Amino acid sequence: MTAAADWKLQQMIKASGWPLDPERLLPGNDFCAPAGSSLVPLHWACEHGKDGLVKYMIAQGANVLSQTPGGQSMLSLAVHSGSFQTVMLLIEQLKALAAPLPNTELKERLVTTFAKGHPNQKNRLQQTLKDWDRIWKASVKSNATPSQETGAV
Repeated sequence: MTAAADWKLQQMIKASGWPLDPERLLPGNDFCAPAGSSLVPLHWACEHGKDGLVKYMIAQGANVLSQTPGGQSMLSLAVHSGSFQTVMLLIEQLKALAAPLPNTELKERLVTTFAKGHPNQKNRLQQTLKDWDRIWKASVKSNATPSQETGAV
């Protein structure tokens, strides 16, 4: 890492309000493992809508399919934070992984949370969910055997 990149990373960590040692957020760390006091960096960043940190962690290979001990997904945490940017970063990564779509309750929370925002935001979310649905269906279809595709037993 260059000195300029290191400085930029340190500034981002400092500005985020990360409550523990900044060393826990350096490249090479597991952002889905507890970093002390059972605080998990990716979970914390999603829950607090820290889109810069989430983007950085994704670029470093963080597992966006991770769940809290209580079973909450990263997307659910991000929706709760109200950060549209964090939600969209996660959805884009989940789409890239051809991950399963969120359950009906979470989809409704997504739409409800961002329904009163800017029309472009609402439209972008709706289109992104449609794209994710299309990608997921194509993934399921390409992984299905011929008898599964026709519904034959």
